[in-house]
Amino acid sequence: MFFAIAILSAFLVTFVLLPVVIKVTKSIKLLDLPDKRKVHMEGTPSMGGIAIFLGFMMAVLITLPASDLVSNKYLFSAISLIFFLGIRDDISSLIAHQKLITQIFAATLVVFLADIRLTGFYDVAGIDALPFGLEYLLSVCVIVTMTNSFNLIDGIDGLAASLGIIILLFFSWIFFTVNAMDLALISFAVSGSLLAFLIYNWHPSRIFMGDTGSMILGFLISTMAIKVINVSDGLAINSLIHIQSSVALVIACLIVPFYDTLRVFTIRFMQGRSPFSPDRNHIHHSFLKLGFNHAQATLILALYNISMIALAVILNSMFGNSLLLLILFGTTLVFGSFVDHLVSKRRMLGATAKLEASKTMAISKSA
Repeated sequence: MFFAIAILSAFLVTFVLLPVVIKVTKSIKLLDLPDKRKVHMEGTPSMGGIAIFLGFMMAVLITLPASDLVSNKYLFSAISLIFFLGIRDDISSLIAHQKLITQIFAATLVVFLADIRLTGFYDVAGIDALPFGLEYLLSVCVIVTMTNSFNLIDGIDGLAASLGIIILLFFSWIFFTVNAMDLALISFAVSGSLLAFLIYNWHPSRIFMGDTGSMILGFLISTMAIKVINVSDGLAINSLIHIQSSVALVIACLIVPFYDTLRVFTIRFMQGRSPFSPDRNHIHHSFLKLGFNHAQATLILALYNISMIALAVILNSMFGNSLLLLILFGTTLVFGSFVDHLVSKRRMLGATAKLEASKTMAISKSA
């Protein structure tokens, strides 16, 4: 009952607020304007994260018992901090290190005060326990990295919201299974807000979530991911599904933003540029270059994400974290390389066609 109330109330509040946000941002000309690296063609409101935040927070206040609100106060405080950071960045862009400092502080709040942290290395690469203090540092780094990964993946209509819904609904199932009802309700509530937002953000988009929305989403998912790793490690869902590789399972959920971040950072590093310098080398841009529209590219990447989760669930009881991670990363690397090959081939065909056209024009002029 409470799950239905959570997702419905979050959906309704967000759905009702979004037209207001669109109208207000247009009236004060607070728009995301197109430029050479962006894929939209006209100024678009970009503060949809306000409605997402207010929608899920209202749902949480309605459905969570007072004791759970108190026990999660540091998580909500950190998310609120990220919310105000996002608004500030959407109104007037901050430089990278200013955002990074605030993100680190918010991550530190949940790691040290809410005790949302990785408790070891979970036998990845044969490493289990970590030296004292390193698990805290690792946890902060994971939260900050995934927060920015969702900020980076939010490049085409519907993609970040679709991935967020897929990931959070899966997390909700895990939390429900282990009776962590407060975390399940929070995940459900955010899913409800994202569903409402997706109606307005599906191609052609009427509003973007902006840094406000993408950073909130990335921060919340990264903290929930750490909780999923801890609560599901060694969990027997039923006679067929036994989670012995919780890290690999969570990475499967995050595989698209995780791979995309590694991809663009590697490209920028090889080109001698800052890893935070914007470009159009993201995996979703590759699909646009292949001729797919926003909706098609979003559906392909969402389906790929679902397939990786399904693969991880099926193989989880057979392999440890290290081997399953190799399978997931290997599969994704092949997938990404194949897409890059198609883009390169299409570019070469386009260049050949232009060359042939120029030769034809030269012949006709001489004739």
